[in-house]
Amino acid sequence: MLLTVLLLAACSGETGQNGGAPKEPRSTAATPTTILQETTAEEPPKITLGEEPGGSPQVVLRLEGGPKTTFSGLCSVGGRQSVLGGRVPKRFTFDPGSRELSCRIQKRDDNRGALKIVLVAGDTTRSVQQTNSPGGTINVTYRDG
Repeated sequence: MLLTVLLLAACSGETGQNGGAPKEPRSTAATPTTILQETTAEEPPKITLGEEPGGSPQVVLRLEGGPKTTFSGLCSVGGRQSVLGGRVPKRFTFDPGSRELSCRIQKRDDNRGALKIVLVAGDTTRSVQQTNSPGGTINVTYRDG
């Protein structure tokens, strides 16, 4: 019988012998839900200086290198300038026409990974330059003709 009284007292939710205050109800937090989202690779941003007759750029500047390689630089076509920057790989397109394309690009990270710059005009690779030095600078100039 004592066991039954103790069992009833334990299940009643009251504390102490004098009936004390009832226990606070336990709050249960909802388990966080994780949603899996599939992302698709986006095409690297491109910068186009000059007009693109026929919709196809004349010159492509590809920046490649190690996975943590970062860069910054400046390219100009005629009097127009564009600031470049980011992490490789990147692709920039230009249509300089008869004007000169001139770029100065610097490797910004401190690691020894390579920064490689490939200049393609039409379907022909015209220049490939690379630096492994932190702070190393590459100058690229192109003029058709």
